[in-house]
Amino acid sequence: YYEIMDNLIADHRAGEARKYLDIYKTLPAHRPFLVPVYDAYISLAEYDISRADDIMADALNSFSEESGFLFEYAQYHARKCDYEKAIEFYERSWASESQNKPRFTDALEAIAMIYEILGKNEMAVATYDRLIDCIKNEWGYKDDDAAVIIAERKKKALQSI
Repeated sequence: YYEIMDNLIADHRAGEARKYLDIYKTLPAHRPFLVPVYDAYISLAEYDISRADDIMADALNSFSEESGFLFEYAQYHARKCDYEKAIEFYERSWASESQNKPRFTDALEAIAMIYEILGKNEMAVATYDRLIDCIKNEWGYKDDDAAVIIAERKKKALQSI
């Protein structure tokens, strides 16, 4: 359902996307915090930014302790190029996972990319340091593992700019 809705939203076929969201809501294994997220994205596809913002603000009140929602809230703001708010919520998502190790590094990767977009390469490098620390110390990767090599390569590319 995610892929179908994502593709319909990308094509601005909001009515069809809503039909699939209605079906998704009835599935026993659906993730409740994703319902307002997709509703907001559908509203964006309908060019109703204020409605989308209201949906996400209301959802934040309901799911403020849900790390998955915090990540999606950051994604929403990144999509709207509201980068400072996106970074804030990627950080909140990352922090909310501190008891659940090993943590996924998606939030850190997103933060590093945003800093790069903003031209804040030193901040991006520092974020890659955090990411590398996570994959080594929480996931157990070694210096010669692909995940470490790739992250180091991205970090070095930023340092050479």
